Amino acid sequence: MPDGPPTSDLEHRLSELSALNATLRALTSTLELPEILRIVLEHIKRVTSAEGLSLLLHDEDRGELVFAATETLQENSLISREAPLPPAVGGLMSPDRLIVPLHGPDHRVLGTIQLTRRYDGSRFERGDRDRLAAFATALAASGDLDRVARDPEVLHAVFARLATVVPSEDATLVVYDAELRELAFRVSRALRHGVIDGMRLQMGQGIAGWVAAERTALRLDDASRDPRHDPHIARVTGLVPHSMLCVPMLYDGRLHGVIQVINRLDGSLFDDDELRLVQTLAEHAAVAIEKASLYRQARQAATTDDVTRLGNTRQFTELLPALLARGGPVSLVVLDLDDLRSVVERGGYKAGSRVIAHVGGLIAARLRPGDVAARFGGDEFAVILPATSTEAAWAFAEMLRQAIGAGAGATTASLGVATFPEHAADAESLFRAADAAMTGVKRGAKNGVGVAG
Repeated sequence: MPDGPPTSDLEHRLSELSALNATLRALTSTLELPEILRIVLEHIKRVTSAEGLSLLLHDEDRGELVFAATETLQENSLISREAPLPPAVGGLMSPDRLIVPLHGPDHRVLGTIQLTRRYDGSRFERGDRDRLAAFATALAASGDLDRVARDPEVLHAVFARLATVVPSEDATLVVYDAELRELAFRVSRALRHGVIDGMRLQMGQGIAGWVAAERTALRLDDASRDPRHDPHIARVTGLVPHSMLCVPMLYDGRLHGVIQVINRLDGSLFDDDELRLVQTLAEHAAVAIEKASLYRQARQAATTDDVTRLGNTRQFTELLPALLARGGPVSLVVLDLDDLRSVVERGGYKAGSRVIAHVGGLIAARLRPGDVAARFGGDEFAVILPATSTEAAWAFAEMLRQAIGAGAGATTASLGVATFPEHAADAESLFRAADAAMTGVKRGAKNGVGVAG
C-alpha cells in the first residue's frame, strides 16, 4: 500500500478543512453583504497567505465589476531616530504583537524584528516566538544588516522568508546604526484595506474582467506577462501581480462577482489545491450573496413606496426613533400637496400619480447623505433631517415649496417644520408638532411653510 501523507501535511489539510467548515457555517448565518465579504476575505487570507486580495461584485445594471473589498500589502521605508533601544535579551510577546532582538556576536543589539497581528487572525503563541527568534539569530549572523535595510531586493527576500516563518499583517525590521547606537533604518510591510474599493472594471477588462466574462477560473504563474493583464490597477495598488488565482462567483448560472488572489507572501506559486479551495469558497460565497440580495430586495420592497421610490410609513416609523436616539438636533418636515383633488378631477388618477411621483423626485434630488424621506398614504410626505437646526430645516422646506410650485403639475404644497428636542421630546410628539404646523398653513393661505410653536 502506498504511504499516506506526512503527519505535518495531514495536519495542515485537516486544519484547512476545519477552517473552511467554520467559514461556511459563518456564511450561512448572515444575510448582511459587508459581513459576507469580510468572512470571505478572512478565509482567503488564512488558506493562501497572499499579498493582495480582492472581491469584485457584479453590477448587472451597468455591466461592470466593482471592487467591493480589497487588501494589499505595501512596503514602506523611512528614516527615524525616535524609537528607544529594545531590551538586550528575550523580547516581547502579546496576543497581537511579537518583538525579538537581533544580537551580534558580542551580544550587542543590532536591531529588532516586530510582527503585528497574525495574518490568519489568531493569537501569537510561544511557537511563533521561538521560530521568529531563530530567524532573527540567522539574520544577525549574516553580518550584513546594513545592506539588508538598503537593498530593496535583499529586503524583499528577507520579508518573503519571514512570511513563511510567522505570517503577519505588519512586519517591521529595525536596524541600529553601529556608531550612533540610534535607530537608523525602519522598513515595514503593512496590510492596507480598501486601496481600490469602488474602482470599476468593464466586463472583459483585465484578468478579472476576462474571468467574469468567460465565467472560467484561472491559475497563473506570472500574471504580469499575461496578455489579459491591465497594468493600471497595479499602478494604483503598487502591487505587481505574479502568481494569481482568479475565480468567478456563480450561483444558478448568475454571476455575482470575482475573487482575485495575488502573490503568495513567500514568493512561491499557488497550486491547484489552493485553486480548488478558492473555487469552493467562491461557490458558497455566491450562494450567500444571492440570499443577501434577495433579503435586501424583500426588505427594500417592504419599506419603499411604489410610486415615488421613497421610503414608506414603515421605514419612517422605524428610523425616526433610532435617529432621535443619537441625539439632536433632528428636524422633521411634513409636506401635504394643495388641491391635488382638482388635478385628479381634471386628469384622472394617473395624472394625480404623476404629480406625486414628480414631487417625490424633487424631494429625493434635494436630500443630503443621511437624510430620510418617506411618503405616507395619499399626498403627504415627511423628511427627516438629522443634525439640522430649525432655521436650516425651514430653509430646506422653503426651497422645496418653491420647486413644487414651479413644477409642471400645477399644484403647490403646505409644509410644517419641527425640531427635536426644541419642539418635542420623542418621535410621536415630533411628528404631531410638524403635522400641526403644516395643518396651520393648510387652513390659511396654503402654499407656505409653518414652524412648530
